[in-house]
Amino acid sequence: MRDITKGIVFSLLTVLLSIITSMIVKTLAQEIAVIHILFSRFWFSLPILFIISIYIHKNRLFFINNKLAMSLRVILGLAGISLWFLAIQNMSLGLATALIQSSIIFVTLASPFLLKEKIGVYRWSAVIIGMLGVVIITNPFSNSMNEGVIYGIAASLVGAALSITLRKLGKSDSPITVTLVHNVSGAVIILLSMTFIFSTPPYFTYNGSIWALLLLLGVIASFLQLSVTLAYRYSDAVVVTTLRYLQLPLAGMAGYIYFTEIPSMMELIGAAAIFISCVVIVWREFVRKTEQSPEEAKLTL
Repeated sequence: MRDITKGIVFSLLTVLLSIITSMIVKTLAQEIAVIHILFSRFWFSLPILFIISIYIHKNRLFFINNKLAMSLRVILGLAGISLWFLAIQNMSLGLATALIQSSIIFVTLASPFLLKEKIGVYRWSAVIIGMLGVVIITNPFSNSMNEGVIYGIAASLVGAALSITLRKLGKSDSPITVTLVHNVSGAVIILLSMTFIFSTPPYFTYNGSIWALLLLLGVIASFLQLSVTLAYRYSDAVVVTTLRYLQLPLAGMAGYIYFTEIPSMMELIGAAAIFISCVVIVWREFVRKTEQSPEEAKLTL
């Protein structure tokens, strides 16, 4: 199988696993506290990640060059996933996905200042269209904005900062090591938060179906992170990022089929604007990198 084919397969697998993760979280959040979902997601993902890391890096499991960027990755990653789960809990799956996927719009806005990248007329136009889509979905001038919208916007902003941090980490450290350190740190932080902040014991009395979903969430989380890493290893970033936006319409379909969520016409228009904006931004990023370098270097594990 050619590398580009492997990259596309792993990119599509990433989309599928992301949708399944959202659906599991949406189902669980109707029954149990989000902090318990986060606890299970991090702890149940560790065994598989440790096995993969040991296989690849042997005894250098936690070796990080850029410790400052890694610290930011842990903080932003934990904040981002917490806000993502809260957004899914408090609003429809499709709209939450649209808001969270809009992070690339905020990355583009920050690029001239943080990454010293020049933004042309196409990407500025896409940013404006995307921001209009965000405004249409959130409807900030009405009294109907709920906490789910706030969580969704916050998750998008945190996701933008995380993307910039990951760009820096990608130049200095192995994605597998970064993933393991992030998940171990997240698991410990969640455990300490439950014990000393939320006064919640790290053991729960749920029925078998809830425990099965919690275990499945952790397993899927580990394979999701691995599929993202392999997608970037075997394919150009533009291919991975473009295919990722299939998650938006698929999340809308999943929300309609499994949770009977029916968006309004204005919400559909806003989501479509965000989708078009993101695709245009990714396309221009591909054109810019192609002009600078004929072939993008692949990530190493």
